[in-house]
Amino acid sequence: MRRSTEPDWDLVRRRVEQQTWATKIISTVHDETEEWRRQLRIPGPERQSAWTHFYYCDDDGERLTFDPRQPNEHRCPACDRVYSGDPKDGSWRTLMHNQAAAQAQRDAVIMRVAPGTDQAAAARAELEMIITGYGEHYTEYVEHGGHAGIGKVLPQCLDEAIWAIGLLRATRWTADQLDGRALAAADLLARGVNDLLQPQVGAIHNIHCWMLAALAECANRLDDPEVLDFTCGSQFGAIAQLRQGFRADGLWFEINPHYHYYTVSALLAWLEAVGADQVDPAVGEILGRAMEAPPRLAYSDGLLPAYGDGWADARVSRFAGVAETASRLLPDRSVALADYYVEGQERDSLPALLFGPDHVPTMSPHATTSFCWADAGIAVLRSADARIALRSGPHAGGHDHRDKLAVDVETATGWRSLDLGTSGYGAEFTVWLRSPAAHSTVFIGGGPQPACNGRISEFDAGRAVGEVGWDGHRLRREITLTEGGWTDAVSVELDGEDEISWLLHGDGTVTTDCSTAPTTAPEALSGLGIPWLSDMHSIAVDHDQLNVSWDAPGAPSAMITIPPGFVACTATGEGNPSGLPLGTVLITGRATTAEISARFTV
Repeated sequence: MRRSTEPDWDLVRRRVEQQTWATKIISTVHDETEEWRRQLRIPGPERQSAWTHFYYCDDDGERLTFDPRQPNEHRCPACDRVYSGDPKDGSWRTLMHNQAAAQAQRDAVIMRVAPGTDQAAAARAELEMIITGYGEHYTEYVEHGGHAGIGKVLPQCLDEAIWAIGLLRATRWTADQLDGRALAAADLLARGVNDLLQPQVGAIHNIHCWMLAALAECANRLDDPEVLDFTCGSQFGAIAQLRQGFRADGLWFEINPHYHYYTVSALLAWLEAVGADQVDPAVGEILGRAMEAPPRLAYSDGLLPAYGDGWADARVSRFAGVAETASRLLPDRSVALADYYVEGQERDSLPALLFGPDHVPTMSPHATTSFCWADAGIAVLRSADARIALRSGPHAGGHDHRDKLAVDVETATGWRSLDLGTSGYGAEFTVWLRSPAAHSTVFIGGGPQPACNGRISEFDAGRAVGEVGWDGHRLRREITLTEGGWTDAVSVELDGEDEISWLLHGDGTVTTDCSTAPTTAPEALSGLGIPWLSDMHSIAVDHDQLNVSWDAPGAPSAMITIPPGFVACTATGEGNPSGLPLGTVLITGRATTAEISARFTV
């Protein structure tokens, strides 16, 4: 039954011998393998692993430094705060288990690329030790998990799936060279993972895509067509994930580019395990669109917007390895690899060596035209002066920040108004990053928006209109490109009088030619997350018009018209992906209707 898509190992060996980029990759693999062979300490079943989202600093959201020599000491690289004890110790154990799976795959590559060498012999011995250790002791690990399903070795089904894929893939690549004990242990592992994960598959979601990929590897190892069929055609199988989870525009429904590529990676891992030539061509069409979509959202330097939950430092180039894998597994879709190398970086990923073509085609520039993804609810307007995105689409599930009609901006002069994304979900700082006040949009009632669906109702190359409504409230935002800038008009009609709050943030501290005075946030707005902002000042508005800018290089000026009786404030926040202060303008008041408009000049 085994029908997976395998690397062409003869081709890989020729590349290593003949092509400089490939030689560098395999050299890195050797170096990392030697380094981790010295440092790898596989945690036993006596202590549970923990969510890696706990492995972040509560004070500033920075990821803690993972030191394989320090299982009980975890340091923040930004503020130097040191943590010890669980859950941070448990997160360390999770990271070490993940390193074991990564090491198994490196060992497998060395066995295939350098057969008959001392390095291959050492790799085989270590791989057999890893597989045997986990397989023979898998039942001793205790089921646990309180965040996203149940794991055994790892703290949730998601982590368990990714870890198992690494181990079983390494076994698949080298099964003809492993001893009987290791292969028997791999069978035990596959049975245990299948029994743990298969009952947990039950939703259209990135986590369930990873479980399906792991189950496909289990099916391969156990030569079990019934399990393989489950991963393909069951109610929440891969075909359903593809058809129901991706918007017609190519974007995964959870919207954030990080989760988009995370899901694509899972489905490519599933496709590798089941065999790319064994599935409906429609699979390739959907995944092909998925590879084409995110680069169109990117800023001029390749940075991707961090909509909803997800990391704010993700660039298109980070996902070059995903594109390399897709280029092999989607042969009928010409994956635009050049879009993933426009920043001039080298080909340095293992997928490039194992699955990519010999050469990346000529570089192509990022898209510079306006476009609208009606199904995803994203419109991007581009001119010589600015790139402005307006979002008002369907609810994106648990990772949605409930910020319909939000905008993110980049000007040709280098100023940006960015989505902040999130830090680790267990970090206190993420409470701020998810709060309404961390988003450039409109809120009603002094708290977050409800889970709701919006839409882009009108669009052309120079204008976009987004709309959203709930509980009798109607909100509309219109962005129009102008000579030298853009206009931004928000209209609000409520079912009854309530607090209306408009926020916009960007690079640098807000400046204004109006007089200001220190102030505190109104108590009615406490649900917006305003207390996370600092240095708040009220602005003395003259004739309902306010002129502001920011003190960062290239910042636009904005003339804002505010409704009668509303107040304007400035404040500063943290967590700006650019590293600059997050200068925030807040306009708020109590009314049943409001019109807030701004004219920006670059």
